[in-house]
Amino acid sequence: MKVVTILVALLVGCATEVVDDVEHPASLELGAGSWRFEPLADGEELELIRGAQGGWHVWISLRTRGLGDDPVVTLSLQPEDESREPSVTHVRPNLDPEDDEGYRDLVGHTQIIDEPSCMVGEMMHLEASVEVDGEVLRSDRYFVVLGGAFPPPSCE
Repeated sequence: MKVVTILVALLVGCATEVVDDVEHPASLELGAGSWRFEPLADGEELELIRGAQGGWHVWISLRTRGLGDDPVVTLSLQPEDESREPSVTHVRPNLDPEDDEGYRDLVGHTQIIDEPSCMVGEMMHLEASVEVDGEVLRSDRYFVVLGGAFPPPSCE
């Protein structure tokens, strides 16, 4: 039965994965968290973290299924009002092993915030995308940047 399900998925051309004889579509979900995946709702607040090398970032995480062993995820970040060009990063995530439901997570990615002084209090749009079997999966969220424990200097 498992072989038939896999063959049907290949013939149809949609990105799917079989876990415990159940077919699941490939998936990509943006979240937050520095040590575990935490769902992120639109409009939530993420604190700026001052990195050890002097940069600023927010912690994001991804929950995936069926991306294969070596996916390249594209992350695009820009202010909601599109007042600045998007900052685009290509990430080859080191995904955690599959859990019991077939999900694999990337936890604690440091999403760099360019010009953090001017982004505090601003709504940001983050989009993740990845191509799987010719199909592009996308997940996006809007979040507000908070100054954090060690806020950057004022925006000039």
